[in-house]
Amino acid sequence: MDIDAPTGGQPLDLASGSVPPAVRLAAVGDIGTGDREEQETADAMSAIPGHFDGLVLLGDNVYPSGDPARLPATVFTPFHDVLDDGTDLLAALGNHDVMHGNGDRQVAALGMPGHWYAWHHGPVLLIVLDSNQPDNPDQLAWLQKTLAAATEPWRIVAMHHPPYSAGYHGSSEAARDAFGPLFERFGVELVLAGHDHDYQRSKPIHGITYIVSGGGATTRPTSRASFTADSWSTQHFLDIDVWCNHLEVQAVGQDGLVYDTTTLDNPTGRTASACKLDGLTSPT
Repeated sequence: MDIDAPTGGQPLDLASGSVPPAVRLAAVGDIGTGDREEQETADAMSAIPGHFDGLVLLGDNVYPSGDPARLPATVFTPFHDVLDDGTDLLAALGNHDVMHGNGDRQVAALGMPGHWYAWHHGPVLLIVLDSNQPDNPDQLAWLQKTLAAATEPWRIVAMHHPPYSAGYHGSSEAARDAFGPLFERFGVELVLAGHDHDYQRSKPIHGITYIVSGGGATTRPTSRASFTADSWSTQHFLDIDVWCNHLEVQAVGQDGLVYDTTTLDNPTGRTASACKLDGLTSPT
């Protein structure tokens, strides 16, 4: 069953009159065209009032083969309004980004601490993984160590290949098999990925919500599977607001309307003692 563009969007909920979020993220994947469609997604993001603490890019930052010389056209110029507001750039590498040996060069050009790294901000631990090499023993050892030492109430993961997807490429069993047991063991709540050019949100799977957000520029028809909670095909980005006791993800179209919202409650037994600003840590 192919799913096309959504209908019935609602205005973005900016939590007016309530306590502002401790952390606010924007996330988008598969942006790397540098064309009008990408720019319209970036414009919709920058039109939203308020400040994002981090801009999470879910891979395929540069088509067709990751040439870092194209990053001004695909990242820095389209998203300059967001990044010029002091927003941290938090990028993952997609399969197109690592072609022709460009992965290391793109890491350097984007200011990434490495192919995988952690960002600590208030109650959020954001882990960025390189799903091009899910079986890399160094990455897996670092992931286990980082999750085991985490004190933040929220653990969010960003990568390119989705462990669960009903879209064109489908689920990455390699990413699921390599990372999934650690996500489940150490209480990851939210996993973000791209690769499929659509929007998909899973039902909770072993306590984890998986979201595919690869509609930053181009789209493909998508579908549904037994694990699907919502699915549609259109350009969009994610607005992620995090408080110490709950988290809200809104999928926002280029028209600024929200077409899917999900709220996750803070896991039982975790405290909000880590609500302070730390920063980036690299896998050293």
